[in-house]
Amino acid sequence: MDEIEVPQYFICPISLQIMKDPVTAITGITYDRESIEQWLFTNKNTTCPVSNQPLPRDSDLTPNHTLRRLIQAWCTQNASLGIVRIPTPKSPLNKIQVLKLLKDLNDPKSLLQLELLAAESERNKKCLLEAGVPRAMIMFIVNCYKKGQIQKGLEEALSILQFVKIPREECAILLKDNDQILDSLAWLLSHDEMENSIAVKSHAVQVLKKSSARTTCVAFSRGSNPRSSKQW
Repeated sequence: MDEIEVPQYFICPISLQIMKDPVTAITGITYDRESIEQWLFTNKNTTCPVSNQPLPRDSDLTPNHTLRRLIQAWCTQNASLGIVRIPTPKSPLNKIQVLKLLKDLNDPKSLLQLELLAAESERNKKCLLEAGVPRAMIMFIVNCYKKGQIQKGLEEALSILQFVKIPREECAILLKDNDQILDSLAWLLSHDEMENSIAVKSHAVQVLKKSSARTTCVAFSRGSNPRSSKQW
């Protein structure tokens, strides 16, 4: 690979690797999708890493199909030298697909699919959040608690809550029913007969810690100190 001269414009400015899914930011710079999404959503940056211009996290990342085809053609031409052709990227996850999965949460396969999607990319996490998946997962857990039933899918629901972070504003709304949320998680910790009991309890502990921390934050933000909500 070191002996092959790769066109510079095939290289992502962040990863310094050949781009698999080139996308162009509003600043006009092209990046590999995975790298720029990690820069924006995981690292919480709001500037273009090359130009240092403002780059809001909700700004469009436009697929650069022409460049992707050029890269694929170049990979094919150099296949004899060990270059592997990059695959055509999958269509982005959309809200309709997520809502279809949410309609059938009693099917463990739906929860497993949501978990896999959450683990796949930052773009998917954003889509799941916008589709209301965290709220749906919490309600799934609370409903299991109300019924007193240990259902398949609890491990996946808890895992999804760890993958997809709930914004402060939405968390404050969810915590209005905080007693049920915390009681539900505590209820899970008291059961040993669950399938994958250790994994379920491990996830539950992590979510419980976050919920408890947010409860404290909400209490402070509703107090008399006007600076509390800003510091949260």
